[in-house]
Amino acid sequence: PDAQSCMSTLTTHTRRETLDLSIFTKLGSTHEEPSPDSPNSLFDEDIPSAVGPPVSTTAAPFIPGLVLSPTHLIPEALANEVVHFCLESYFQREGVNQIMLFGTSASATGFPPLLTTLLATMASLLAPTLSEETHQLLFPHSPSLTRQAILNLYHPGEGITPHVDLLRRFGDGIVGASFGSGSVMRFAAAAEGTGYTDTVEDDSVQPVHLYLPERSMLVLTGEARYRWTHGIERRTADLVDGVRRERGTRLSITFRWMLPNADVVGDA
Repeated sequence: PDAQSCMSTLTTHTRRETLDLSIFTKLGSTHEEPSPDSPNSLFDEDIPSAVGPPVSTTAAPFIPGLVLSPTHLIPEALANEVVHFCLESYFQREGVNQIMLFGTSASATGFPPLLTTLLATMASLLAPTLSEETHQLLFPHSPSLTRQAILNLYHPGEGITPHVDLLRRFGDGIVGASFGSGSVMRFAAAAEGTGYTDTVEDDSVQPVHLYLPERSMLVLTGEARYRWTHGIERRTADLVDGVRRERGTRLSITFRWMLPNADVVGDA
């Protein structure tokens, strides 16, 4: 089955209900308990939608460290396989919309083989687009940190609160992919003096609305990772380059680096 048919079998929910379900694929890892500053809480908040979709673009804005490659897409056959595997493996229970998987630092493996294949494919596809330094940051030959994969499932009308990924938990270098449907992501400069962890935005800088096509890949490093919030507004459609695009059910898979001891829960 293709990605769209897999997605269409799911029941649409009007409000996201989050179940914290951390799956560790390395034996001996510690279960991560939910906490108030967990990114899971971002799904529980009501996110005000704009009065009509704001005008969005497929052209990546000039935000240092932000790379969107809308023409270098993940192959359709692999995308369909990833969607089918993830839906069947992780999203069968009602209310589950987020899954976290953890690899191993020694070999960058520990993920299901299909996600390891996805990661290798993304590395190959992004090689012509990224600088050597950025590519090495995202896809090092010998990783020194543990890699996390977070899988989020969005139904039409759902979104995620603007945020900066936790500074004390995740390192520099974030790469993600969209499956099943495209969606607009909103980027806003974080206000000075907030530590760049809050949702306080710099009103003097115009927010940017960027369309992430299905099977596209997004990279956040440096300023884009630390100095800009990113979020998805609650809408059922987006206005992209003057064309209305209805949202379908979307699966996002994002790979991040865990900082040393960030995966340890409780007393060390």
